[in-house]
Amino acid sequence: MAGHSPNNGGSHYKTIVIGAGMSGLACASRLLQHPSHQKPNSLLVLEARNRIGGRIDAVHVNGCRLDTGANWIHGTGMKEIPNPLVEILPHKRMRPLDGAVAFKAPKSDGDAGVTHEREDGWVEVDGNANSCSDQSGNQSGSGEPRTIPAASTSVLMGSVWGMLGSLHEEAASTPDTEAKKRTVLNAIRRNEIFKFAFAELPPELHSTLSGMPQFVENMEAAPLAAQSAEHDRGRAGVSLAEYAIDDFDGDQVFLQDGYLSLIDEVAKSLRGQDLIETGAEVKRIQWDRAPVVVETGESTFTADRVVCSLPLGVLQHHAHGHRGSSTPPLFEPLLPQGKLDALDLLGYGTLDKIFLVYDHAWWNEEPYLSRYQKGVVKRSTGERQDQDARPDSFMGFTAELPGISIHPETETSSGPRLLSCLNLEALTDFPVLSTFVSCSNATHIESLSDQEAGAIVRRALASWLGLEPPPPAAVHATRWASDPFSRGSYSHMLTGLSDHHHREEFQRPVRGNNGGELRFAGEHTSRNHFATVHGALLSGWREADGILAELRDDVGST
Repeated sequence: MAGHSPNNGGSHYKTIVIGAGMSGLACASRLLQHPSHQKPNSLLVLEARNRIGGRIDAVHVNGCRLDTGANWIHGTGMKEIPNPLVEILPHKRMRPLDGAVAFKAPKSDGDAGVTHEREDGWVEVDGNANSCSDQSGNQSGSGEPRTIPAASTSVLMGSVWGMLGSLHEEAASTPDTEAKKRTVLNAIRRNEIFKFAFAELPPELHSTLSGMPQFVENMEAAPLAAQSAEHDRGRAGVSLAEYAIDDFDGDQVFLQDGYLSLIDEVAKSLRGQDLIETGAEVKRIQWDRAPVVVETGESTFTADRVVCSLPLGVLQHHAHGHRGSSTPPLFEPLLPQGKLDALDLLGYGTLDKIFLVYDHAWWNEEPYLSRYQKGVVKRSTGERQDQDARPDSFMGFTAELPGISIHPETETSSGPRLLSCLNLEALTDFPVLSTFVSCSNATHIESLSDQEAGAIVRRALASWLGLEPPPPAAVHATRWASDPFSRGSYSHMLTGLSDHHHREEFQRPVRGNNGGELRFAGEHTSRNHFATVHGALLSGWREADGILAELRDDVGST
């Protein structure tokens, strides 16, 4: 990897790529394969962080590797149309998430909170986590476990996966203009699979079932209800257009060795030729001139063209400049209105993780094991797991964080927050539990210390098992919203605001009157693969191919 600011002389390049996440690296490495970008001073990647990978990263705590960003592939694809990530490292280890165990939601005190439904179908919920009688859920850690029997867990999990599949079907059969206006929340309330699960499960599990759709917020990093929104842009909630995509089929697989090996593979040729400059935060891009001028804190570069692969959240923060501040906008002049509209109207949310790191996997031992073992089912089939099977995930609730309770055709109320907790010992051989928090709960967790965040999860585990678990040896919480070089995790579609043409708008280069060229890459620029690593990868290849096609045309015209 190149060191800090080796080009203080301000060299000129054919192409400068801003950002060394997956999309930027994919673009640059593809350009480097072509003779046009193999000569000295043809290509440069500028990265603000002191590392590469962007929203893909890992830290080591107590000898355990913790994948703080992306760590699974959303659809491996089929033989005819494989996901390109699967082919980059053929020897990588991956496996589907399979075994799961679920725990009952804590009982409510009957105060469901007040709901207000607006004309656009969006529901605002009054009330908070105190609507549950036991805020910490059995903090003392003594009592009966809340494990749901395997047969009922099969219905619960089946309803979640079936509901998600039917949301894709509904979105595919709905005109784009209608899907844009329709909230996922109301689509869930009307969903037949969701309704059927209420008829099939006993009444004592209805409160648990009504909280399960919160799983969508963790998958999409997008709010279903107003109280989950982490900023004003999110108050309209995620729209059905979120599911109107043609993504890869196949298994959802967990990368057992993490994503950094993929980053290393994509970046190998760039590192080998010292083409990545880290610690170089871009402050200004003057694109309406030829050549384009790129200024960092220490250097000024020029280029025939620039590919900007900065995350959507960073672009939203810097495109207009800091309001009320003397800091100038990132782009000079401001981007064309179409690009500014796309930045303003696409959603961008946060998904964080709370890692509890242990000296050993206590959940595989007595007295804990027998408290949940009879409830473990296979995600893929819904069948009960073998007696000695280890679950890949634990799913339960905490009343310490605000959640929502969704009921078919009727009101949406406040309730406990669903926590999805991965058993990394089963997936990576590290004795770690990794819990997801998203949207407003993620930004709240980021305001706490690691120990305070970990204590919420530990109290939830005690309430689920009816027995207090051992204290963790260490806790690590991610903070993607607070990271100035990410400002969140990935993009989503906001009800009544976001259109797919906003993503496609980023696929059109910006050309200045004086010959400058500015292109965009990143997951937010993908029509069908947004919010994924493969979407970022494909977007980088798309921009590289566009540049190379342009160069061929220029050669042909001469």
